[in-house]
Amino acid sequence: MKILHVAASLSSEWGGPTKVVIELTEALAKKGVKVSIFAPSENDKSVYINSPKGVNVRLFPKGSLSKFWTSYSSSLAKALKKEVPDFDLVHIQEIWHHPHFAAYRAAKFSRKPFIITIHGALEPWCLNHKRLKKKVFSFLCQRKILKGASGIHAITEEEVQNISNFVDNRNIFLIPNGLNLKKFETLPSKEEFESLYPQLKGKRIILFLGRIHPIKGLDILAMALGTIVKKRDDIQLVIAGPDNAGYKNHIIEILKAENAIGNTTFTGMLTGNEKLAVLSRADICVIPSYSEVRSIVALEAMVCGLPLIITRQCNFPEVEERGAGKVIDIDAAHLSEALIELLDNPELCKEMGDRGKRLVMGKYSWDKVADKMITAYEEILGGRKVEIGRASGR
Repeated sequence: MKILHVAASLSSEWGGPTKVVIELTEALAKKGVKVSIFAPSENDKSVYINSPKGVNVRLFPKGSLSKFWTSYSSSLAKALKKEVPDFDLVHIQEIWHHPHFAAYRAAKFSRKPFIITIHGALEPWCLNHKRLKKKVFSFLCQRKILKGASGIHAITEEEVQNISNFVDNRNIFLIPNGLNLKKFETLPSKEEFESLYPQLKGKRIILFLGRIHPIKGLDILAMALGTIVKKRDDIQLVIAGPDNAGYKNHIIEILKAENAIGNTTFTGMLTGNEKLAVLSRADICVIPSYSEVRSIVALEAMVCGLPLIITRQCNFPEVEERGAGKVIDIDAAHLSEALIELLDNPELCKEMGDRGKRLVMGKYSWDKVADKMITAYEEILGGRKVEIGRASGR
């Protein structure tokens, strides 16, 4: 079986979809699937590009039109048209961008089956972001592309419904994201991260791990922190992630207005052992997103034994159902209440962390997810409907 994945970016700064593509393709390759990834390269040479083991990765330069159409690459489009016939199936990652469109065109031209993983791009917040452009693109081709897909891969039940509301496709299937559990078997000591940031010694650490972007709800977290630091002087918020389009400055202004800037540490993007170190040192992980689909950060935090506070828009009700954390509305007051409750109850945090770790270990490994994806590929190549998870819109 030869599968071609097409992604908008393999940059470490792109966020969750890149991590999913890297780890899923690695897991597929380990199981004997011949996997390739085609993606645009980054013009900024300082940006680290991920490269999964056992996977053939091809990068293509972006064109000047990428300023107007995300990840535009004419050389990628030409390569797809030429080489898609050599593959059994095309797996397109994300929508709206140029590589997604080019992969669709190449698959249709070669009469090859293609599936699309949406990665949350049809969530209400995402549809309202740059709404006019998306309405025009949807009218011109996006609905047509999704309708013509051999299958649409959803990550959560909520996403299944969002896809069904957007397009009539009879083969929507559900497979969750996973995690490479081996990377988290041995965590650094708590002191290791403190050696990098001495101001954290003796503090209770609230961790935000992800892009500094409007969708991530950092404005809510900054306001909630302002409430907490009025009541406690042992709190430090660690924001670990890259700044997207200068949004960090906006968050700094909120923190200053809340008199909480001195209780905040910005680390920039953390990878490898430093990322494991901050997960080891943190007390609570917060994901206050306006829109999220089964956050990889949530899985990483849980497997490290951290209790979670997430918004309902993260679409991960199991966190609360399994007692691994709290699910709240998008509201600074609700978030500060939840944080204070956990900060005041270390034993509850420990219990939640243990439950979350058991949940991830038992259900969300990439090994299990890859088996399900291979079954989906086989069903599609056999001309059958994928009968995995809940498939609405039948």
